[in-house]
Amino acid sequence: MLRNLIRSLAGRRSGADLERLLEAAGVACDRGDAEEAEALARAAIDCAPTDPRTHEVLARALRARGATQAAAQALLAALECDPENLSARNELAVTLLALGRAEEALQLLRWILKRAPDLPAVHTNLGIACERLGRFDDALAGFERAVALEPERAAAHHNLALFLRRIDRHEAAEAALRRAHALASGDDAIVRDLAGVVRELGRPAEARVLLEPVLERRPGSADLHVALATALRDLGDFPGAAAQFEDALARDPAHGLARLGRGLLRLAAADFARGWDDYEGRFQTEESPRRGFPFADWDGGSFAGRSVLVYAEQGLGDEIMFASCLPDLAAEARRVVVECDPRLAGLFARSFPTVTVVGAPRDDPSGWLDRARPIDAQVAAGSLPRRYRRAAQDFPDRAGYLRPDPERVHGYRARLAGLGPGRKIGLAWRGGLMRTRRSVRSIEPELLAPLLARTDVAFVSLQRGEVEADLARMHAASGRAPLHWPGVADDPEEAGALMAALDATVAVCSATVHLGGALGLRVLALVPAHPEWRYLESGERLPWYPSVELVRQAQPGDWNPVVEAVTRRL
Repeated sequence: MLRNLIRSLAGRRSGADLERLLEAAGVACDRGDAEEAEALARAAIDCAPTDPRTHEVLARALRARGATQAAAQALLAALECDPENLSARNELAVTLLALGRAEEALQLLRWILKRAPDLPAVHTNLGIACERLGRFDDALAGFERAVALEPERAAAHHNLALFLRRIDRHEAAEAALRRAHALASGDDAIVRDLAGVVRELGRPAEARVLLEPVLERRPGSADLHVALATALRDLGDFPGAAAQFEDALARDPAHGLARLGRGLLRLAAADFARGWDDYEGRFQTEESPRRGFPFADWDGGSFAGRSVLVYAEQGLGDEIMFASCLPDLAAEARRVVVECDPRLAGLFARSFPTVTVVGAPRDDPSGWLDRARPIDAQVAAGSLPRRYRRAAQDFPDRAGYLRPDPERVHGYRARLAGLGPGRKIGLAWRGGLMRTRRSVRSIEPELLAPLLARTDVAFVSLQRGEVEADLARMHAASGRAPLHWPGVADDPEEAGALMAALDATVAVCSATVHLGGALGLRVLALVPAHPEWRYLESGERLPWYPSVELVRQAQPGDWNPVVEAVTRRL
């Protein structure tokens, strides 16, 4: 059909011929046949090379088959034909966003809005561009304006909800998703995201109730199987979660979240070899894309004789945990360069003197990358255990692998001695963000009253962020509150030195546990009934932190027995 249509129109230049080609190209795009759409679009360009629509439909086809840079060139050609073409300019902005060029996209979108301030799609794209650039106030304004312009459009509420979830405003995100669901109850993506938000708010049973009827009607959706698997995992139904991840992979073997989810279940069960292999699935997800360094990726083999770049990923606690493999890598490779969060640079440089440590923002390697060359292979920090921790016996039994600053430790010991006799215990009671299950990992301040009531112990806050309201609640409940030195807990160098000066630390699942364990210090970790994979399904010890003791919930949400047990152990 395609060849016949193009052949029949060869050499002809009528308006009707052009419209037929454009219509056929659009239909081919709609049904997902990008190759046919491209051929039809190129025939349309031959028919009318100065009509901007021909270049626009070509760009759409090129983007559909992944030729994003070529799509941008096609849209520039459309704008040469019609510089005032708002549609082409908006599509070029979307294409530039896909290429990671958010600042250029933002300029295009602002140009459009000066001429046509009430285009909802442009406000949505403006929100996306500002979000990518970290301009969250402007991003929120863009998404909210799109909703105001199209209050009955489910997609506008959905886009707003995704952003609200991103900035940890989960209650508002739930409200926006429920409005989107009311407007488009048959949209699987809205149901999936609503289930994700309520799960992150600590209501996995409700997430399951949302997902199961949809999967019964449409069992072929890998995304929905993954969403249900995640809810079941949070409910402690590990066999059910594993079955759902397998169902998702049977339908889509390249589904990164399904592979990653299966890997996290395996790691939690101490099935390290298969777990770390599946953990590579994170690079097939939007949450953990590969960094854009210009070096060859690690091929899974030996690092012997090679110059290796280890680049940072995920959160502060993850960087600390994965750093346990750096001594192994340094012993094998010829040369090692480690990129890390700037807050960890001093700790890492002191602790790993044979490697080159670079503390730098992840979005700007320009200041150090050239100095790091030559590099034979690059590897994500979270991929190192795949080589060095494939079995339980591969975890070294050592006191710790990070070294605090001795002068800082000495200074904190003097400050703590000024508090009088008795043991000095660190305390951290909130962990993570809402999207990383803060509601499950945190303890309300009042519940710590039995612990704080011990008069033979002086407690010192190791809680990051704003704590004044929590301290007031603790004092109201027990008559006591931990001593808090502002800024100390937010700086790993300071927090590590303080922890080294303390007798022990009590902390919920957070970077504080990772830091104390990596320093080889005694930590009592307060663990929810169904924790993240890092804390395993069961047991009182962690293979990567032998000095950490786990005190687990018996029932989800019931922290009282845990606090009582910690109070006795102290």
